[in-house]
Amino acid sequence: MRIQSDNTPSPSSALTELGRIAVGEKVERSGQVVPSSIDSFRIRGDHAEAVHKVYGETITELPILFYSDQEEIVCNERLEIRTADGKLFGYGDNHTFHIWNDELKKYAVTTVEKRPHIRDETVTFLQKNLHPGKAKLIKWLPVLTLRFVIRDIPLLGYWQFSTRAVQTTIPNLRNKFDEYKKLFGSVQYLPFLLKVKKVKSNKPGMVYQYPIVDLVPQFSFETAHRLARHLRENPQADVSHWLSENGDKPEQLPTALE
Repeated sequence: MRIQSDNTPSPSSALTELGRIAVGEKVERSGQVVPSSIDSFRIRGDHAEAVHKVYGETITELPILFYSDQEEIVCNERLEIRTADGKLFGYGDNHTFHIWNDELKKYAVTTVEKRPHIRDETVTFLQKNLHPGKAKLIKWLPVLTLRFVIRDIPLLGYWQFSTRAVQTTIPNLRNKFDEYKKLFGSVQYLPFLLKVKKVKSNKPGMVYQYPIVDLVPQFSFETAHRLARHLRENPQADVSHWLSENGDKPEQLPTALE
């Protein structure tokens, strides 16, 4: 799904969700529990230990594979709005929206043609009777979700990473996914590294650090150049098969140090 895209039902995945990955955690400050960013991946779920067993306790990069080329499945972007207590009240692609109907106990579907002001109406409804400090937090926010397989983990299923970093990680991951798919014709089963690091803000008068997540092809520039040329000559070629036959050796693959 892409914001402002034509509405199409999101295909369901046949794989099971194994867990979720985040770059934040909840900490206690001044007697309150608040979110805090970190510079490593936090693995969550019943199978987290399987990942730590292979990649260690502090993980800053993960070798991943996308198990589909469909954006709706593996690189999904949508708008979300939540209630004051954090429950998902609505989501959509800026054209078609799914809004919670308490009477029906399900999300009702509507479009901007039917309700042109649906976004503003939803915000107004959720802000009703809230303290101004809480009311200003009620807003539609973009969310990008990646779903992928972590290599060398002996479990059949996918892992999920979601971000609301609209000015940093969202455009970075979305644009790179789209660029790689356009360049190679497919991203399915290609080796990538999902990496996280903290960077410093360079805005005047602002001194703080924040994590940014990056997506890096795990093969060299020379291999990428040869692959792109091969795809121009053979548009229907199997990318993953070509890489297995002509790609880099493991010791040639780029790492976080390169």
